[in-house]
Amino acid sequence: MIFASITLLLVLAIAACWQGVVLRKYTVETDKISNPIRVVQLSDLHSSFYGRQQQRLIQKIERIKPDVIVLTGDIADDVVEHDGTKVLLSQIATEYPCFYVSGNHETWCGNPEEVYEMIASYGVTVLRGDGVTINIGESRLGIYGVDDPDSFGGYHDGAVDAWKAQLSSCEEQTDVDMFNLLLSHRPELVDEYADSAFDLVLSGHAHGGHVRLPFINGLWAPNQGWFPQYAGGQYTLNDDTTLIVSRGLAKSRIPRVFNPPELVVVDLVSNA
Repeated sequence: MIFASITLLLVLAIAACWQGVVLRKYTVETDKISNPIRVVQLSDLHSSFYGRQQQRLIQKIERIKPDVIVLTGDIADDVVEHDGTKVLLSQIATEYPCFYVSGNHETWCGNPEEVYEMIASYGVTVLRGDGVTINIGESRLGIYGVDDPDSFGGYHDGAVDAWKAQLSSCEEQTDVDMFNLLLSHRPELVDEYADSAFDLVLSGHAHGGHVRLPFINGLWAPNQGWFPQYAGGQYTLNDDTTLIVSRGLAKSRIPRVFNPPELVVVDLVSNA
């Protein structure tokens, strides 16, 4: 009996702290596209490695066969060297259209402009209050992005106004007849997203609340505090806007508990 109990506890401990990458799949229906579009979201890598030359990530991405890859901030880090970031970008940007927005940790590097230039040098489109339109099959997809608020100094009034100006600039470029996707690192800015022109917002930052417990999405997340509402998952903000928050790929000296790193796959499908 004691042996069985110890074995069960060991199995639970291993399962709780398992750090293998999982695929998290979501489906968003829309009448703005005529053919399916598959988006892979990478968030909060923090330059972590997953196997030699990032092969564990690369192989998963190859099997998914995305139409586009988006990187929603903290792909690089302010403490860890950028090697993991560079290895990943060197392989995905040659195979897929890739789009990036900044996170707070790239801003904290002290030389964020150099980080953005490094990311762009691999052929990744860096979005900073602007957007692009791409054609996938017979459908058009607008992809827009805003800098992390820490690029402007955080959440004081002046910084928030600057961030909102970027958001407004993106909105001005949207087209109501195509699907409009916003990349923004912070999930907690839901009031701004809900009152916007975007059909879908992809974010990260919360790391899944780091620790997940039964019936609790996450225990604690930056800028949301204890029991964060937007730690990870899909959220309907209103009839027109959906928010998807990636739990991210960050590794930590403090184990993620019942919260393995994840790749997010978003399938946009026609509801016609």
